[in-house]
Amino acid sequence: MITFILAEAELELIPPKIASHPAVVSHSKKQQKKATSLLLDASFHHSAMRKLSDGRRRGRPDIVHIFLLNVLESIANKNGLIKEIIIHTRNDDVIYVNPETRIMRNYTRFIGLMEQLFQKDVITTNDKVLLSLKRQLSLSDLLTMHDKEYRICFSDPGKQVSLFSYYTDLKGQNKNDILCLIGGFPSGYFHSDFKNGIDDEVSIYPEPLTAWTVANEALVSYQHVFSDETVL
Repeated sequence: MITFILAEAELELIPPKIASHPAVVSHSKKQQKKATSLLLDASFHHSAMRKLSDGRRRGRPDIVHIFLLNVLESIANKNGLIKEIIIHTRNDDVIYVNPETRIMRNYTRFIGLMEQLFQKDVITTNDKVLLSLKRQLSLSDLLTMHDKEYRICFSDPGKQVSLFSYYTDLKGQNKNDILCLIGGFPSGYFHSDFKNGIDDEVSIYPEPLTAWTVANEALVSYQHVFSDETVL
């Protein structure tokens, strides 16, 4: 089975520090919601985000949206190979995503769902938990909780590997339960100190890749190597 952690994802509510900025006020009026109950989004709040530390990196819920669409709708997930999907945010809010969840493709509706989750801490349907939110859980703590899995961090500085061959070696060592840690930010490197919580750090391409591209490659290669079914 394979587990995903999208780490340090730039998914957060609008900080009070910029709640009174004209761009934020205008957007909140259009949405008819309190500013601090809205997700920070660089598409709408770019000018206000200049006042935030690390502002150029923040406000990217679109990365989470595309990542989830790719992972949840993958053939590997349809074949039951995904054990768990976890979104860890810059503020150490952690979202657990049931692999059976069907995320809406419409971005505006997705934003509304995330804002609802931050208010209620859980999203259910037919008595089934689809999304749940836990507060103040560090990336290091998350990795410690998954110490029975082989924990791989995908990053630009990691050692270059052929993922198919890499997985094949792991299979030969009976390391079939794998955790894939992928950055949920637009550029740069992780801020968290988590190196003691991973088993390896690898790169699968000489140039930077999007989070969803890495996830797709990780899933397709995993299914090729570990699944009993033939992948065309």
